[in-house]
Amino acid sequence: MEQKEKIIIAALVVFIIALLVGIFVAMPSLTKHDTDLTFESKSTIDEGDSIKIKLTDVNGTAIAGQTINITITNKDNSKDYHSVVTDDKGVGKLKLDKKAGKYSVDITYNGNDKYKGCNLTKNIKIEEKVVEAQTSSSSSSSSTPSAYAYKSDGTPMYSQQEVDNYMLNKYGMVNYHVGSNGYIDMDEPGYDNAGNPLW
Repeated sequence: MEQKEKIIIAALVVFIIALLVGIFVAMPSLTKHDTDLTFESKSTIDEGDSIKIKLTDVNGTAIAGQTINITITNKDNSKDYHSVVTDDKGVGKLKLDKKAGKYSVDITYNGNDKYKGCNLTKNIKIEEKVVEAQTSSSSSSSSTPSAYAYKSDGTPMYSQQEVDNYMLNKYGMVNYHVGSNGYIDMDEPGYDNAGNPLW
């Protein structure tokens, strides 16, 4: 009888130890926090645009430094696999180098020792990017500064210093004023407005 009691007690001890180990192993998953994925981009985007995915806990607090796996599937069921890491705002960003068309985006967060995993599927449409042509006249006019004054042959000068140097080199003086038409009028005695000697 004593031998039988020892076996029963040993079996109970083994059972209790196994139960405690099971509870200990299960505890981390019981204390893990739920998570949520949000697709922060529009459903229709242009070619070359990026998509943004935000990872938060159930309270909406951003979860940074976590890897999010993204699978892009096209209409022919061809898949591309990507992963992004969330920034301090919980946002992961992926630039899509895809042609115009419809795609399915499967997003997965696998979780860690603190957070549970979650997933999200989103259908998006990529449209062809329209590039507006810019006329050369408008681009040249916007990049060229306006003239301060003009030489007698119509060549523009763009600063007071440039005009002073021109007058000093050509006439040996800087006594002039710029007329309302932008051309230089001479104020030096003995010269006409064009800089020609009067005698």
